[in-house]
Amino acid sequence: MSAEMGRAPVQAPLDVPAQTNPSRIGFRNMRAVTITIAVAAISLFPFFLAFIVPPVTLIVAAAAGYCAAYFYRKQSAQPLTPGGGAYLGVMTGLWLFIVIALGVAAFRIEVSSPEGLAIMQAYAAKMPEAAKLLANPQQLEAALVQALVILFFLATVSAAFGGMLAARTLARRSQP
Repeated sequence: MSAEMGRAPVQAPLDVPAQTNPSRIGFRNMRAVTITIAVAAISLFPFFLAFIVPPVTLIVAAAAGYCAAYFYRKQSAQPLTPGGGAYLGVMTGLWLFIVIALGVAAFRIEVSSPEGLAIMQAYAAKMPEAAKLLANPQQLEAALVQALVILFFLATVSAAFGGMLAARTLARRSQP
């Protein structure tokens, strides 16, 4: 007994949370990247169809951002903030933009060849504005760049809005 009296009492171990730094939403988070790429890939078809009526593209991009945030929230245990939802939406809009930019680049390469230009001019014969653009390569280049810049901002901002909206609505539904 005398040996135990000289020892200091041992403190019980503190409870340490299992994960002190939750994975942040971003390009290093593979769950976020995978979900946003999948949602962007699925929404490409409606996005291209929406080019017939341009305002619908905003709705499709917002819906893609909403779906990305919705699926991320269902797959993740961490709460989704409106900022995180917006980031997921921006990521989704970025993937959409990259695919469309690659398509525009392929179109531009095709039009740069004489055979491709002849094919496009045959299609554009019924559209005088398109035929005028195809006849002037500098004007076509400027129009494509301008369209891509506008599309970048519209796709990312509207998808961010959709992701933010999803985060807000999902947070309200989860509260009692």
